Amino acid sequence: MPQKLKLHRSSHYIELGSYQYWPVLVPRGIRLYTFEQIPLFLKENPYITDGYRAHLTSKLCLKSIFVLSNETVNIWTHLLGFLLFFLLGVNDMSTVLPASGANREDYVIYCIGLFCFQVCMLCSVGYHLFSCHRSEKTCHRWLALDYAGISVGILGCYIPGVFYAFYCNIFWRQVYLVIVLALILAIFSAQIHPHYLSKEWQHLRTVIFCSVAGYGVIPAVHWVWLNGGFSSAVVQVKLQNCYTIITKMKCIQRFINANITMQENILHRSEVFLTVLQLFLPRVIVMYLIAGAAFLFYISKIPERCFPENLQSVAIVTGHLRLTR
Repeated sequence: MPQKLKLHRSSHYIELGSYQYWPVLVPRGIRLYTFEQIPLFLKENPYITDGYRAHLTSKLCLKSIFVLSNETVNIWTHLLGFLLFFLLGVNDMSTVLPASGANREDYVIYCIGLFCFQVCMLCSVGYHLFSCHRSEKTCHRWLALDYAGISVGILGCYIPGVFYAFYCNIFWRQVYLVIVLALILAIFSAQIHPHYLSKEWQHLRTVIFCSVAGYGVIPAVHWVWLNGGFSSAVVQVKLQNCYTIITKMKCIQRFINANITMQENILHRSEVFLTVLQLFLPRVIVMYLIAGAAFLFYISKIPERCFPENLQSVAIVTGHLRLTR
């Protein structure tokens, strides 16, 4: 036994499963485990059979960011996402907003939106990085923080949209902003409940997040209704602005193979609306279909379910949906 312990402590390489052949330098004290060897609270997907980090201190969790494991892509994609939003924020604050003559409110709204997205990315980085901590309580805390980050990200999506959509209707702008804040606070309240991370609350967690995400349809429909429906001048002007932008980008020619010019004298308002609707409605539908497909892949554990012994790197090349965990 002492000899085995000494061998384990001096291990500088990944020694288990399909990872043993990969040229990866592993910091001292870090190794990867199979599914059977990890603690019970880390066993979420039995079809991913190895590449797990476990039993690590906080310091080793930080060092494991450079270890090729089944969380590598999850960590780095969220980290790069944080950097992307940070750079976008710097660009907007220094170039885009000053050039457009933005006022103080614009700066505040842009800051809130980008800050919320960055918080969401960092919380996910923290969870994926420290989910291998030796303390189950610490792992659950980071998971709760990941959920909180998702809530903040949703908040970052709603605030700019509601603020500018109801910019000329202060009453409804305040109503929807208060409702959004109330929904997020309700999620936070649920997250501190002792049973929130339990299996019994799994479906409730899904319902909560899906409801908050789907809530965005209500202010969108309300905005169209307040402005007189799709046939009103205000709504059609907005749609025509979208049409002008996508026409300048030659999106119409690219996607529907039509030779459409910018001659406004031959463009009727209804044609503009139908064109924009044909371009954007399918994309919205596709977006929800992709999200639904991702959810189905997650709950069904496909494709690793079909090839449990042949797709060992499935967790490395795919992300995780955390809404139902």
